[in-house]
Amino acid sequence: MTLGGVKSGDIVLCDRMGRVFYAIVVERHERELEVDPIDRRVTYRRVKAREVLGIWRKSRAQNGRVIARPGAPNPQHEESCT
Repeated sequence: MTLGGVKSGDIVLCDRMGRVFYAIVVERHERELEVDPIDRRVTYRRVKAREVLGIWRKSRAQNGRVIARPGAPNPQHEESCT
């Protein structure tokens, strides 16, 4: 998989030597990623591009706020209704 669009904070699914795990990208290097595995039992901290199975990117609005998913409860709306 190409790592061109991967940025710090993205979540990746990795397969390193047969061990499949999710990790958060800390830093991108030339052909590999420095990652922080979500499962603390995993000790791998670097994965190569070919070991990345999937990428989930952070979605943020241009003003830096997190974009709410459609159908998700809006806590600000609930406060104003009471």
